[in-house]
Amino acid sequence: MRLARGGRLTRKLGALTLITLAAGPLAGCTSTQHQAQRMQLDAARQRAAQLATRVLAGNRTVTATNIGTISGSGKTAFIVTIANSGKRAVTDLPISVGYSLPGGPRIYLNDGTDLQYFEAHLPAVFPGHSRVWVYTADRPLPDRAKPFAVVGNKPSAPALLTQTNVTVKLSWRSDGYGRLRIALDNPTSVPQYQLQVYAYAEQDGRYLAAGNTTVTDLGAGSRQSLELTLLGDPGRARLRVEAIPTILQ
Repeated sequence: MRLARGGRLTRKLGALTLITLAAGPLAGCTSTQHQAQRMQLDAARQRAAQLATRVLAGNRTVTATNIGTISGSGKTAFIVTIANSGKRAVTDLPISVGYSLPGGPRIYLNDGTDLQYFEAHLPAVFPGHSRVWVYTADRPLPDRAKPFAVVGNKPSAPALLTQTNVTVKLSWRSDGYGRLRIALDNPTSVPQYQLQVYAYAEQDGRYLAAGNTTVTDLGAGSRQSLELTLLGDPGRARLRVEAIPTILQ
């Protein structure tokens, strides 16, 4: 789903409302140089999003270790676990997802030029840790389809990882019908552009529901609320909702 700046809302997946609330205190201060760097990074990501992303050669260090899918309502959610076995943090790596049929070629589902940047790229993945990445395609998988996810080697934007302790606070509640009301709070001095919000429910190694959205701008010291509709039914499974910072410089 795409949430546009200035309050305009564009449909992608499930989020219905975005409200800017009163700003809170900032943690630290932001220099003019930092502001310029962050805006330049956001612009570079927006330019990269206008190009088709298709990963052909996989990364040997940052890899997809598990792929789950959920289909329904003419859509497919991919829930991909990414592991970084290297010694340094990486960010902005391209990722391709799709499927193949027996004896057939790979069909790429996130190689369009009308996607949000992080629908074809990864936020930061730290060494020795895993990251869950969620993407929803606007089409179902055919019978006998085998999903794939492959991570690229070269970052698509020049992001720096100099403030790795940035955290966006999050709270949520469910209406019991797969709709989540999510409240975001950025108490830091680091604004978040294209902030990623992922939700997924897993039980006995199987994903039951998932959803994702992009919050275009969560300013330093500001709060926002949104609604997110999940694909699938979480039932009584544990539901995890995460806000992934994308500006760490």
